[in-house]
Amino acid sequence: MKYILNLMIVGLLFSSCGNTNNSVNPTEKNLASKVAYADEINKVVVFESHYKMLVFALKKGQDLKPHSATMDAPLIMLEGSAMVTIGTTETTVKKGDIITLPKDSMHGVSPITNCKFLLIK
Repeated sequence: MKYILNLMIVGLLFSSCGNTNNSVNPTEKNLASKVAYADEINKVVVFESHYKMLVFALKKGQDLKPHSATMDAPLIMLEGSAMVTIGTTETTVKKGDIITLPKDSMHGVSPITNCKFLLIK
């Protein structure tokens, strides 16, 4: 399952590098455009089946407070950068980076700049 999920993520990322034909609305395929920055953390579900794909928009200062989840959740930074804390370990994640938030571990996200990321859970 993890292998299939990783293949889907890679395919999703590379599919946005394809045709740049101006007759196609770029916002239809661009994940970062699916959610706007707001006065509070904003998120939108872009896919839902046996799992969910959510795109988050956080302004600098809008921290996603530490919490845990019951499953591993890949996070892919689409725009900007953030400090991702897993347990006591802090990792800087920037546009194009992927990090897995392990199940049952406390994790949080603190934007360094305004940022948007895809979370799969």
